[in-house]
Amino acid sequence: MVRQVVGVSHQVKIEGLGQKEDVAEIYVPVTQNPWFWAAVAVRTQGDPLAITGAVKAAIARIDRQEPVTRLRTMEQVVAGSVEEPRFRAGLIGAFAAIALVLAAVGIFGVLAFSVSQRTREFGIRMALGAQSADVLRMVIREALKITAAGVAAGLLLATLLTRWLTTLLFGVEPHDPVTFVGSAALLAAVALVACAAPALRAARVDPAVALHQE
Repeated sequence: MVRQVVGVSHQVKIEGLGQKEDVAEIYVPVTQNPWFWAAVAVRTQGDPLAITGAVKAAIARIDRQEPVTRLRTMEQVVAGSVEEPRFRAGLIGAFAAIALVLAAVGIFGVLAFSVSQRTREFGIRMALGAQSADVLRMVIREALKITAAGVAAGLLLATLLTRWLTTLLFGVEPHDPVTFVGSAALLAAVALVACAAPALRAARVDPAVALHQE
């Protein structure tokens, strides 16, 4: 069959935004392929669904037997193409939020236990001249060391596992530096909040009471 090329379009993603490979597509008049379904895209100003009656009337003037179904806005078309990846991304995000909460609880628990075990040490330090601010900085410094080790391990694993997440990403590279830096900063902030209470508790240790209890 001989076909006449009347124009060339830009590259499009026929299978949705997740389509990675560029596949050649040919647009032909619907009269040459009547066994396929056809779609009409209409550019409007204002609410697109407000002109559905006019669109149906225009199609009926050409062919009254032609049914018009699945009237959707372009936003709905795009949302439908990423519905499944968006659900998976939301599920992973929910698990990440739960993991973040568990990490915060874990940091709090470890530091609270450490502070309770080192009450005598803090008392001796303060009896020898250490200030509350010194003890506070020491506890926070140790918490940040633990957090830094965990963040470093997490970033390493994330770098190795990003290739399995490429199907969930649109417009974001798997090794996006903003995402990695933002995640590390968020974990550091959570660690600071989690260690605040144990650190303040350590800073308020009364040397006399601490030494007397031991």
